[in-house]
Amino acid sequence: MLRWLILLHKLEIVYIQETKLSAICNSLAIECLGSDYEYDFIPAARVVGGVLLTWSKNAWSALELHKGAFFISARFTPIGTTRGPWLFIGVYGPQQDVDKVHFLSELTQFRDVAPSELFLCGDFNMIYRAQDKNNDRRDRRCMHRFRTFLDRVQLWEIHMIGRKFTWSNERDNQTLVLLDQMFASVEWFGSFADHVLKPLSTDCSDHCPLLLQLQVFDGVHSRFPFEAFWPKILGFMQVV
Repeated sequence: MLRWLILLHKLEIVYIQETKLSAICNSLAIECLGSDYEYDFIPAARVVGGVLLTWSKNAWSALELHKGAFFISARFTPIGTTRGPWLFIGVYGPQQDVDKVHFLSELTQFRDVAPSELFLCGDFNMIYRAQDKNNDRRDRRCMHRFRTFLDRVQLWEIHMIGRKFTWSNERDNQTLVLLDQMFASVEWFGSFADHVLKPLSTDCSDHCPLLLQLQVFDGVHSRFPFEAFWPKILGFMQVV
């Protein structure tokens, strides 16, 4: 499934949560990703959790990989261009309230020494707005912490088109939440002004995979109208 998605969407950077793998060997990585990808991972604990970060070595150079209790990061530089590096941070937020406090604190400290162009994504296991959940069972204290964190580190949401929520409990009376989100600094937005965030199919998970396309071209060309009578005009095609 992963290999098919990589080929279908020509993915260059992939971040996966809940791998449930305590180790990832090179043979498994090549089978799932192909030989053109490098990777790093955080192992699962007793088949719970686990994250994988992988990137095309033909498109990106990754340096300064770092792993925290709840995140993995890498400084990415595009190959073959003059564009500078930017910092990727992929998170997998904890469930327990006390761990969420430590989680946000760890990210805040890491942001203080991070470069200006920063991109943050993952399953935060929390929301910062009431509209990001379809019922009234919200943790207001946790929402306040998350909003305070975003203000502190000066990151802004990359808005998804075509969908409001990314997770469902898949019951008859569904609970829907926007748990998976992407945020970036104003400098990152300046470098990647042309971007579109889209949801993918949720057939294989209770979470919705997200596809971020950079340098998007919509296929629309400016049109030059040509009138059929112009060649009949005296002096047509004469250079003045």
